[in-house]
Amino acid sequence: MRSVGIIRASDIIIRRVLFILLIMFCNVMIMKGQNKPFSIEVGGSLAITNFQWSIAGNLQGQSPNILSELTFEKIIATGGYLTASYKLAEHLTLTASFQKNTVISGNGTDADYKENNRMDATYQVSFNSNKGVMDNFRIGCAYNIIASARFKLNTELFFANSLQNFNILDLNYQNLNSTYKANWKSADIGVSGSYALTKRLSVLGAMSYGLNKYNSEADWNLIEIFRHPISFKQHANGDEFEGRAGLNYMLNSNFSILLCGKLGQMRSYKGLDTSFLQNGNEVKTQFNGANDNFYELKLGAMFSF
Repeated sequence: MRSVGIIRASDIIIRRVLFILLIMFCNVMIMKGQNKPFSIEVGGSLAITNFQWSIAGNLQGQSPNILSELTFEKIIATGGYLTASYKLAEHLTLTASFQKNTVISGNGTDADYKENNRMDATYQVSFNSNKGVMDNFRIGCAYNIIASARFKLNTELFFANSLQNFNILDLNYQNLNSTYKANWKSADIGVSGSYALTKRLSVLGAMSYGLNKYNSEADWNLIEIFRHPISFKQHANGDEFEGRAGLNYMLNSNFSILLCGKLGQMRSYKGLDTSFLQNGNEVKTQFNGANDNFYELKLGAMFSF
């Protein structure tokens, strides 16, 4: 009899649990139908980057203070991006995005100096940089702090990883195909918001600031004194700033068109440069830092469901 009672009691508990789960499922489906917690944004981008770094003659940052400097100017890249968002709770949204751009145009200069402050140049040459890729991955969350009928304001926390692969080319030297790969990893905080001008048209804006870790490696393929495929590496810490502004035009409750512009700066502080020589030696000197100023224009479509 006791076992029968236990079975009946457990059956009642199971039914109640299933009933509660059914109610929760219905509530979730109702919420999804009303708030459309999923959104996917896809589109194209045009990016312009100006990138520069230099090293000193020794670890103390002297002899001279700028020994070698590399500059990439007006690197133009086109590509596409994909962003997915999911509303975890009433005020909390998780977002992940990936972007891939291919370099189509650009140039640069490579220079070495004998004296401080870029004096007495011992080597100075221009090159083409019309090949390469630039990838960006970002994941984080946004917490909504203001949600009125026309105005929304969010705080953001996210991790970002930017990869840049620059090529050094010259038509006069067909075998020249040196590469410089920069890797920026950062943790960022920011704010974003929107203001509805009309029922369909909204203005978008965002600002963020973060701390980053910078790592790079290069292959100077025609310089015989260096090892290959890694001729030298650079490491440093830094920071970054980014600002965005745009427009969102809602065609219906599920579909919107977005136009967005972005500008920002990624930079590293002083760090360490290590050169790897063919004779097995490693030469270390001060990395003076890298600086990347970028501009971008995006056009995309967003689907909500």
